[in-house]
Amino acid sequence: MSETTTITIARQVPVGPDRAFEAWVDVAELAQWWWPQWPDTTYELDAREGGEYRIYSAAVGMGVTGTITTLDRPNALAMTWVWISDDTAAEVAGAPVVDTVDVQFVPNAEGTEVVVRHTSTEHITDGGAEQGWNDVMDRLPGHFTRP
Repeated sequence: MSETTTITIARQVPVGPDRAFEAWVDVAELAQWWWPQWPDTTYELDAREGGEYRIYSAAVGMGVTGTITTLDRPNALAMTWVWISDDTAAEVAGAPVVDTVDVQFVPNAEGTEVVVRHTSTEHITDGGAEQGWNDVMDRLPGHFTRP
């Protein structure tokens, strides 16, 4: 087993925590900012503790699935995180790699700071997970300023 590491990515959004939280749990909104560059992406989300989610793009053969472990509206959202490649879960030694993702919604004078912490035993230094989260989170503030 590899060492456990956590990637932390934060972005400021110009809305309150309730509105910021909703962008993460409403599939129609999620589709507008998560992976809009891959229009075939499907979004399935049962927004409750114990609910499952799946985001997948067949065009790029990549996605993620998991279970919501915390749904504390509008403060926190946590989930398990299993990468999917070509519709198959990523594995190490024959077992799926199950990461955790914790999202905090911290109110401030400018709106809300959204903080994502992705913990894994399989992060690769300077690897794709940090770039992926930056790409996704870079789109979040603009989601709230579109007409």
